[in-house]
Amino acid sequence: MKTFKVGLIGCGRIGSLLEEDSLRGKPCTHAGGVHAFKKARLVAGCDIDEKRLMRFGNTWGVDNLYSDFSDMLRNESLDIVCIATWTHLHAPMVKAAVKAGVRGIFCEKPIAHSVREGRAMVRLCAQNGVPLVINHERRWDPHYQKARQLIRSGKIGEVRTIIGHALSQSPPKLPVETYGGGPMFHDGTHLVDLLYYLGGDIDWVSGHENRPNGPKNIEETAWGMMRFKNGAMGFIEGGGGRRYFGFELDIQGSAGRILIGNSGHELYLTRKSNRFTGFKELEQVSFPSPKKYQSPFIGGVQELIRNLRTGEPGLSSGEDGLKALELIFAIYRSASKNGKQVYLHSRN
Repeated sequence: MKTFKVGLIGCGRIGSLLEEDSLRGKPCTHAGGVHAFKKARLVAGCDIDEKRLMRFGNTWGVDNLYSDFSDMLRNESLDIVCIATWTHLHAPMVKAAVKAGVRGIFCEKPIAHSVREGRAMVRLCAQNGVPLVINHERRWDPHYQKARQLIRSGKIGEVRTIIGHALSQSPPKLPVETYGGGPMFHDGTHLVDLLYYLGGDIDWVSGHENRPNGPKNIEETAWGMMRFKNGAMGFIEGGGGRRYFGFELDIQGSAGRILIGNSGHELYLTRKSNRFTGFKELEQVSFPSPKKYQSPFIGGVQELIRNLRTGEPGLSSGEDGLKALELIFAIYRSASKNGKQVYLHSRN
């Protein structure tokens, strides 16, 4: 059976270095995910930082190392390219990879620096039959997949409300032109993507934001209130000003509740109240354990290879990544108009 040759562009934190974090579950990077999957092999790496590049090569036993991604694409016969660089580089690198004849692309989130670039990436890959997978890795996490199964099976009844938070310290003063956005853009993209994955398509959004350094610089915090097409309501916060990192989703249905995030996963179901006569309350029950746990980073590589072999779309396509990006920019657009509702017409 064919072993797929993989090249990595960007050997920084999510590309390779986070494997050195002793507290994280492994694998937790692009390089780690490829290395752990038997049907794929890292054969080349690229980074503009020479020390980081050498570190990558020594860690994974890769000899073909490049400081210019164009040279790597020209000299190596690659099946798959992983792109783990700054967001504004995603579009030109995807374009170059498609032109070089790469068969599949595994790209970091957010998909692109702008909606226009994201649409061009999705269109180009579709026209050339190149699967584009976006690394919203929680889609491959067995616990989030189990939460989706519980929702779809009606375990918590009809979804009424979804509340989400992606919280961290305040970002430095950075220009929008270069960085695209702040916490809602970089970490909040996971939150926004999960709204679609768990809640379905969205009708409209009303956004608000705090930009202490002015409109030309990224936000400290952004908030979005939205209406799902199924009638549920949502509220998310992506932001700074915290002395901690937190990521959590609270999905409340007509008959139960799911609480899931970096700190764990909980399930609550409706039961007869032991405190109030004639009332029902939520009671915590065991969250069903997945039959098997596999790192989402292996899942992402596995999905791309399955797509290459079968042509079947996966859990986190370029289209999915684009929908998340469009919602983020709809939040920004609404915020610039004092919260005026912005409808998500194009993709739903």
